[in-house]
Amino acid sequence: MNSHVPVNLSTAELTAEAAELVRSAALSTGPDGRPGLVHPADAVETVAALAGLTARLPELLDQLASFLSSEQAAGRIGPQRGAGDDAAHDALRAARDAREQLYEAGRTAALLAESVASAATVLAPLGAAHQPGKPAAPHA
Repeated sequence: MNSHVPVNLSTAELTAEAAELVRSAALSTGPDGRPGLVHPADAVETVAALAGLTARLPELLDQLASFLSSEQAAGRIGPQRGAGDDAAHDALRAARDAREQLYEAGRTAALLAESVASAATVLAPLGAAHQPGKPAAPHA
């Protein structure tokens, strides 16, 4: 596993990369000859990795909500230049609504993380995927 995280990417770019990697993982489970899931233990390793991924989502969602709150408190959330007073109220309302949704998403993500972690615990006894250095034979 590559633990290198590019330091020159923004939070939005890192999140987009993570989404793309999850999409690639989902596509790798198909029957198109990709390595994907070969043994039941591959699922164990995948679920364990997903447990780590989902455990990090609540923190990120809460940080996004907190950021919007602090930006609003500092007066940095508002309409685009030249917009009227209604647009200012709309921008503040949108920020408030987004914060509420992000806090709720954080709570939901925590439930997701708990469920995935439970699945990882239940699957753990299935063992290692295959012997290192030997090719994995697909299941029939």
